[in-house]
Amino acid sequence: MQAGARRQIEEVTSGGSYLSQSDLRLHFGLGSATRIDRIKVRWPSGVLDQAGDVAADQFLVFEEGLGIVEKSGSARSWPKD
Repeated sequence: MQAGARRQIEEVTSGGSYLSQSDLRLHFGLGSATRIDRIKVRWPSGVLDQAGDVAADQFLVFEEGLGIVEKSGSARSWPKD
């Protein structure tokens, strides 16, 4: 993910332990940026999906080979612990 001069990399790790599951969502802190210049998703199969000029503060769902398939809500409404 790149927003201005800020670049970040995250990796989804599934699984956990017996009767549990890790959260498959990734969260990127963008500071004051309001748009994401580029998002790259590299799937285990080697397929690369890319998106650009995406508004910040929302949830995005990527599907392998299709890119963004869903945009929803505001990430600002994410429940706080």
